[in-house]
Amino acid sequence: MANSLLFQNRAIISFAEMNRKQGNMMVAITLLSVTVFIILGLVGRRLLFVFERTRTQKRLSNWGIEAEAVLLNLQKTGVYVNNLLQVKLQMQVYVRTGRNFVAEVNQVISYADLSQLRIGGPLMVKYNPANTKEVMVVFRKK
Repeated sequence: MANSLLFQNRAIISFAEMNRKQGNMMVAITLLSVTVFIILGLVGRRLLFVFERTRTQKRLSNWGIEAEAVLLNLQKTGVYVNNLLQVKLQMQVYVRTGRNFVAEVNQVISYADLSQLRIGGPLMVKYNPANTKEVMVVFRKK
């Protein structure tokens, strides 16, 4: 009888311990799932931003209106993409029809293209007349 009670007590203790371990495991799995979800959300959002910018630049390359501009300001953003520098350009765009406008754009450029840029100097750009925030600098290859 004593052995039977001892066995039952051990069974109850081991069952309780097993439940506690399963509870800890469920908490760990939940925390891991939430962490993975957050990381994927942040990375996915960044990838969407990059793909959208690439798509906009392709659309501007094909369908954008070409215009002259004057570079007003140039800032390095500190971001590098494939060892190419991203810069923030502010420019006055002179359109053939309609109103001139000031545009700001972040663009990844090579160091050779960077050497061509001078504040107050002329630029060729392509822009979307329906959305003048969509502008890209067009560099002529020499």
